[in-house]
Amino acid sequence: MIFKGKFDNNKKVEKLEYRFDIPEGTNRISLNLNKGPFQHVIISLEDSEGRTRILTSFKTFKKKYYITTHWESTSNCCIPGEIPTGEWKMKLLKPYLVDSEFELEVIVENGNLIKKENMKKISLKEHYPDVKEWYAGELHNHTNVSDGSITLKELKREILDKGIDFIFPTEHNSVLTKYPDLDKPVIPSTELTLDDLGHFNLFGLRQLIDYYDFVNEEETREASLKKIFHEVKKQGGFVSLNHPFHNSSKMCLGLFYNIDLKDLDFIEVINSPTSEDRNPYYDKKALEALDILWCDGHKIFAVAGSDNHGLTLGDPLNYIRLDKYTSKNILENLKKGRTYISRVGEIKLRMENDGKVIYPGDEVDGNVSIRLFSSKSLIWKVIKNGRVIERKVGQDLNLSENIGVGEYLRIEGVSENHEPMVVINPIYNSLKEPSIKKWFDVKDIVWRD
Repeated sequence: MIFKGKFDNNKKVEKLEYRFDIPEGTNRISLNLNKGPFQHVIISLEDSEGRTRILTSFKTFKKKYYITTHWESTSNCCIPGEIPTGEWKMKLLKPYLVDSEFELEVIVENGNLIKKENMKKISLKEHYPDVKEWYAGELHNHTNVSDGSITLKELKREILDKGIDFIFPTEHNSVLTKYPDLDKPVIPSTELTLDDLGHFNLFGLRQLIDYYDFVNEEETREASLKKIFHEVKKQGGFVSLNHPFHNSSKMCLGLFYNIDLKDLDFIEVINSPTSEDRNPYYDKKALEALDILWCDGHKIFAVAGSDNHGLTLGDPLNYIRLDKYTSKNILENLKKGRTYISRVGEIKLRMENDGKVIYPGDEVDGNVSIRLFSSKSLIWKVIKNGRVIERKVGQDLNLSENIGVGEYLRIEGVSENHEPMVVINPIYNSLKEPSIKKWFDVKDIVWRD
């Protein structure tokens, strides 16, 4: 069956639906992307029982997908299992202006099932031997499953070579369902990309989200995003705002929608530092925004990602303090802000509150002592309530500071040209109820120049 047409460039949002019947005895359905724009136009396949079985987009280098009754012979980004008879749907969501023809092909078969390459099923129920205190992870990355140039096999080599302990795969709008056979946690995630006016990583997803059901032409983009965020939270997942102020000669990728700040769990403060045409000025703006939000009482924490579209992975890394080396504990402690970001490898960090060991993201009261050591000399800044109260150049830092009610303290290490290299999430004391409610309320302050 061939389904073809042309997107209407006069419609900002366009939703197309095609129906087809699946006969008795079918054990494989193939979807071929024969022609279409290399854009974030989302494609989903829904079975006769209303379950989403394929989630992908035209912005992918993978053009063939298979659903079968067995996991081993089913493609990535697809859900295997029984293939029920009846009417299935193929749905296309064009969430922004795109002018292009397209052609998709659905092939219904009953034949031999071919086992694919050696991959493992992604699950949130994994537990690994506890071997250390801090674990390093990559939270923003791409392969040729979407618009990256690296393959999953090459990505596996990068993870092993760089000693990465866990990874959140964030293909555009697709959730990977299988991954190279790694003895490390892989957390099902995606980069929500409805257009280039706001990108979000959705962490810890338990099932595919069919965006077709959440985006409508007659509503604002803010309303669509809110519904998607609600679905993420319902699944027990988290929302991270990516590169909130990034602009370049090639594209504008900041956030231009006035979303509710209460829907955010994280803000990305270092993004793709090794990429061409990258300007650290925008990372500094993200940190400036977070300082405003922390002063206002928000518990939104800093994260980072390589956002690789080529080979480079793991710069920067997110270091998480774990009690147990599990996918569940990674997500829980990420949400608590028990993390720091580093481009210089693991640092030695010891924090105490009146003799009790504490970690970034913890609530404290009274005197706090902090000792850290880095393999690289940096300019260390101690920031309390949005103001730098101490600077020191070197590989180590020792400080003692009292933190009163409504105050927070964080540490940042920058290079000689003031590029952020280490960001430690804050500790705080009884933060007030936030008064800043919307993104534009902080964006307009930060983007004043």
